[in-house]
Amino acid sequence: MENKITSHKTRLITLGSLKELRTLLPIFLIAVFLSVLIEYYLPEAVFNSVLGENLIIVLPVATILGIIFPIPRYATYPIAFALMLKGAGYGVAFALISGEVIGESVVRDIVEIKYFGKRFFIWRFLISAILIICGAFLVEAIL
Repeated sequence: MENKITSHKTRLITLGSLKELRTLLPIFLIAVFLSVLIEYYLPEAVFNSVLGENLIIVLPVATILGIIFPIPRYATYPIAFALMLKGAGYGVAFALISGEVIGESVVRDIVEIKYFGKRFFIWRFLISAILIICGAFLVEAIL
């Protein structure tokens, strides 16, 4: 059976893509706006008090912030980059982005709890967070 792309299919694909863009674009613009605010308007004193120099505190905090950020993965990248421009290391960016991957979707978490139970979810979450923090230390050490 031949799968031809017709004008009707092209129209459906285009409309679907525009619908997705309408959903994604505002989130991405907010993330870029936040990253510019961080880069240009966050005072160094505030930045240093939050992230400081102590990696034992900074990397778990970045992981937790990544987990609780209610934004998609692609929107975390500009924020992580802005933090790096302010002086944060690669480990902070790694922890922020990786932490976001863990807490990415409440819907996914609900489904995971439904099929595997709360105990599995909590253990997966804790082990993942610990491994992200260890990975962030490794990234800091290597880079």
